[in-house]
Amino acid sequence: MAPTTVTESYPLTIIKYVGLTLSLLCLLLAILTFLLCRSIRNVSTSLHLQLCLCLCVFHGFIFNLMPRSRNQVACAVIAALLHYLFLACFSWMFLEGLHLFLIVRNLQVVNYTSRFIKRFMYPFGYGFPALVVAISAAVNHKGYGAYTKCFLSPESGFHWSFLGPVCAIILINIMFFALTLWILRRTLSSLNADVSTLRDHRLLTFKAIAQFFILGCPWSLGFLQVGPAAMVMRYLYFIAISLQGPFIFLVHCLLNRQVREEYRRWIKRFRTSSTKSQTSDLSMSAVPTTSTKTKDGWEPRERKDSCLVPKL
Repeated sequence: MAPTTVTESYPLTIIKYVGLTLSLLCLLLAILTFLLCRSIRNVSTSLHLQLCLCLCVFHGFIFNLMPRSRNQVACAVIAALLHYLFLACFSWMFLEGLHLFLIVRNLQVVNYTSRFIKRFMYPFGYGFPALVVAISAAVNHKGYGAYTKCFLSPESGFHWSFLGPVCAIILINIMFFALTLWILRRTLSSLNADVSTLRDHRLLTFKAIAQFFILGCPWSLGFLQVGPAAMVMRYLYFIAISLQGPFIFLVHCLLNRQVREEYRRWIKRFRTSSTKSQTSDLSMSAVPTTSTKTKDGWEPRERKDSCLVPKL
């Protein structure tokens, strides 16, 4: 994302590793939640799941340095694969912004919005990056693979085949964000004193603002890593990116009522099974035993639950 060569300092490296580790952990928890919670499986969950998977790959490559290879063909293949994966990440970010805007716009006809998104999300989410990579490779296949790392070569402006779509998606998401806030503001102003409806709309407003700052703002900070403020922007960039995983887990999991109920059922089920296991162990250990003498020594023998009658 940086227009110039980036040099990392030791504190920045620590922030990157700690922040991205936390982000990857939250993304993995969110992925497990979306896969295991059957009660929340819908179009929105599918969007969140695909975005989490792409962000895991993205953060994984940021966590480690870009791969290098002395084989030019292998380096070009790796660069094309990374180009596709990174664009897929931004494609799903665009679909998240579009889905949120359509939900806010069609609050009364959510089913129509879900059908529309479900029909086009997979072809666009994974088809659009493939189209961009195919066109880029057809125009200039030598642009894949640089001398320092296996990614897009900055010569002849070939790296704009990645930065161009990214800039367009960020600008479109900013437009979606502005329209979403405008629609929500108009809706909130026309509401009556229904507290539950007001709470739902305020939660949706919070999600819209959080998605803009956490999903849109970090990538735009990458372009600002120039001039005297480059180091400050670099710190802000990595801190903001590190908050992506916690944001997704917070908004789409912890703040989701159905997910919280599912978590409670899981905890209750775990406690019940743990209690049964402890009770079974205690009942087995409470059985009295006596010893019998054998050739090898004394061995314990189960004592029968009967009264001993003394002989007269």
